[in-house]
Amino acid sequence: MKLQVNLAGSWRDVLHFAGADQGQVEYHAARLLPCAEGRVSMRIADEKNVAIAHLEGPKFEWQPTRRVRA
Repeated sequence: MKLQVNLAGSWRDVLHFAGADQGQVEYHAARLLPCAEGRVSMRIADEKNVAIAHLEGPKFEWQPTRRVRA
């Protein structure tokens, strides 16, 4: 799994982590993101780069990512 950040239109990896640590990563990212300047968002993606959850202001609460069926 990986935590990614979007600062200017594209997703960049911040760190890779074990799935068992997802709760900790979500907790700390939600506390960190409000300190960022500008419009910044984060997401958690799996190894195939499929988004699982998304975080952005103004609430800074993790939301599950909607999956689009093909």
